[in-house]
Amino acid sequence: MRSASLSVALAALLASPNLSWSAEPASACAACNEGSCATCETTAAPKSTIKKSGSWLIEETDNFCICRPVGYKMKDGLAASFEALRSELLGTWLPESAKTSWQPKCHIVVHSRFESYLKEVGPGGRQTTGSSLIDFDKDQVVMRRIDLRGDRADWFAEALAHELTHVVLADRFVRIPIPHWADEGMAILADTAGKRRLHGKDLASAVARGGEFRLAELLTMENYPHPSRMGTFYGQSASLVEFLTKLGSKQQLVDFVDQATVKGYDKALRNVYAIAGVGSLEQQWQRHLRGQPMREAVSKASPPAGPSTGDLATSQATSASSDMPVVVASAME
Repeated sequence: MRSASLSVALAALLASPNLSWSAEPASACAACNEGSCATCETTAAPKSTIKKSGSWLIEETDNFCICRPVGYKMKDGLAASFEALRSELLGTWLPESAKTSWQPKCHIVVHSRFESYLKEVGPGGRQTTGSSLIDFDKDQVVMRRIDLRGDRADWFAEALAHELTHVVLADRFVRIPIPHWADEGMAILADTAGKRRLHGKDLASAVARGGEFRLAELLTMENYPHPSRMGTFYGQSASLVEFLTKLGSKQQLVDFVDQATVKGYDKALRNVYAIAGVGSLEQQWQRHLRGQPMREAVSKASPPAGPSTGDLATSQATSASSDMPVVVASAME
């Protein structure tokens, strides 16, 4: 687990009324400033406050505490962009939670120096631009945190959406962690087109040499693979997620993953996509890779297609929820 010293300092600061000033954008509408304008209320930027603690500034919005060094400059209105991105991701994956506020809020730590970033995320983050940390206690999230390399000019586009997707998905997978392939594959959908193309090239290279994972292995992977196969893992996870979103909606994909962690993949495939099992899914995905026609997309959950020879259940399905934090260091370059 990463050092909690900064988080403790943030918590102490946010409880103090000292050194606080408004960071909300100026508005020409007095009623909107008072929070009573029916015309503007849907478009007005979220209000925020900024507090100073030593060498750090912490800007607080409805769902975020954004921490940056005092001398670090961020674009005006960026705090509102954090809230807008969160709303967009919730609407994409968990629309039922779109109006739910985060408690605790998500801490965003923007590091002005690479050394500061690496100290917090560990040596495994050398090739990353962002890293997320989510901690659970029984059936609730007790910590949400994203560290970002503020020394990179492209950190907002290259890392934030990816890492925030991890944080958003954690709200649905509290008791049993979301499988790695789904977590990373869904997050990659939020990446830039350039990064997605690079992942596609990694997968194409692996397929050409017969180095892709069998789906039974990919779906039940308890740990991330050896570094030599990380490119294949990311590319294949993204491809599989993309394929499943062509078969159905993004919400169906979340339901499928949720069911799979409890009932096993074969049952979940039959319930959500009317696919007989993992073997059939692999055949359809392979055809998709090669540009061959696939069956029509499923518009709603379908009844079971009949018994299979045995359900492929994830090893997580029967495991108790862990008190250990889930650490995701991604946004690979």
